[in-house]
Amino acid sequence: MASPQKQAKRAKRAKTKAKQARTVRNSTPTGVSLDSDLMNDLALGMADMLPRLAEAEAISQVEMLSTLIRETGMSVAKSLDDEIDTQILILKVYGQKIEGRSADWMEQAKFLEAYAEAARRLDREELIQAWSDAHDF
Repeated sequence: MASPQKQAKRAKRAKTKAKQARTVRNSTPTGVSLDSDLMNDLALGMADMLPRLAEAEAISQVEMLSTLIRETGMSVAKSLDDEIDTQILILKVYGQKIEGRSADWMEQAKFLEAYAEAARRLDREELIQAWSDAHDF
C-alpha cells in the first residue's frame, strides 16, 4: 500500500485530471444550445431510454435513476468516467423534455440523495463519488 503522501499526491492528480475532463465535457460550443440536434445525437442513440425514464420517475426519482444506472452500466461504458458522462448527457436531454424542470435540477440535494440511494440499491456505490467528482467545480 502506498504511503499517505503518495496517496494524497495521486488523489490530487486525479482530481485535477477530472476537473479538466469536466471543463471539456461541460462546455457547450458557442452557438450550440442544449436543444440542438447535436445534443440529442450526443445522447449516444439512447433517446429510446427517455420514455422509460419518465415511466420510472412516475414511481419515484430513485426508480428513474435506478433505470438510468442499469441502462448505462459498465458493460456499455468503457470507464466509470464514461458512464457518468453518459448519464449526465442523458439526464440533460431528459431534463429539457420535462416542463418546469430547473436547469440545476441535477445539483439539488433531493436529486443527489436519490442518486446515492439508487446506486446503493444496485450495489454501485462507486458511482456516488464519481458523480460527486464530476460536479465539483
